[in-house]
Amino acid sequence: MSVVKGIPRLRSLAIGLVLVLAGALFHPSAAAAASARLRLLDFNACDQYGRNAACDATPTQRASAIVASINSFAPNVVTLQEVCRSTVDMALASLGPAWKAQFFSTFTTTDSRCQSVDHTCGIAVLARSPVLTNPQSSTLGVETSGEVRTLLCIDVTIGLAVRACTTHLTSGSDANAAVQSNKALDQIGAWTTANTVLVGGDFNLNVRACGNADVSTGLRRWYSTRFGAGVTRCYTGVGSMYEVDQYRAGGDGVYDETTLGSAKIDFVFGNRQHVNADVDGDATTSSLSDHDPLRGTLTAHD
Repeated sequence: MSVVKGIPRLRSLAIGLVLVLAGALFHPSAAAAASARLRLLDFNACDQYGRNAACDATPTQRASAIVASINSFAPNVVTLQEVCRSTVDMALASLGPAWKAQFFSTFTTTDSRCQSVDHTCGIAVLARSPVLTNPQSSTLGVETSGEVRTLLCIDVTIGLAVRACTTHLTSGSDANAAVQSNKALDQIGAWTTANTVLVGGDFNLNVRACGNADVSTGLRRWYSTRFGAGVTRCYTGVGSMYEVDQYRAGGDGVYDETTLGSAKIDFVFGNRQHVNADVDGDATTSSLSDHDPLRGTLTAHD
């Protein structure tokens, strides 16, 4: 009699155990953070048709090359500088509806480099994201030419929520670029604790120029741990960012690759609060720009 009564009781306990396990499987604890291996491509596109021999490709050719590079590397985010709105529009049309873009005009051309009705040129963030939200632009400085140096940021969803930013700092003055760099970081620093922040840009500060005080002033607040000039790592970072081409213990030994002649002035950063140290960077080559594209790979987490 007691055995017969125990069978329903055991069945009830078993069902309860299954439900508990199912709940654990389908409702992970808050401690289980989401993570994703992400790729970011940064490229100063040098949209200078008819003005710069090193960049003498038509907008159509440039857009086609950008799309080919994106399709080859399969990045989640692309940051572009020195690019015409028309080039971004052509690239986006070729990439298809899975890609979205946020463009910011830093100046309007008076020549034929941007061969469309819209003659604006500037910076852009492209992402393979359902939507782009919360765009923000911050002025970092204004050139005598009227070009506005700007930090552009946008929220994207690429496996997890990410704040993606780009900038193009002044050329010809390391001191001015350093001031602009720190202004950009002041803006970004407010987000690094709560958010995954990725930044790709042309800073015009040569991280390989070991001993340059302006380079140190402009970059040391970005970098976590030592950086610069390859193995010598002559600068001390005091910031919260990992740079994909930055030396790290246990890395493959390839870092501080050149992106403009013998200089490294293009960067891809991720904040260490939400990015692991297993970063990797690779500068490729381009026949239609005086810059080389920089590919970055990193693991981001909530």
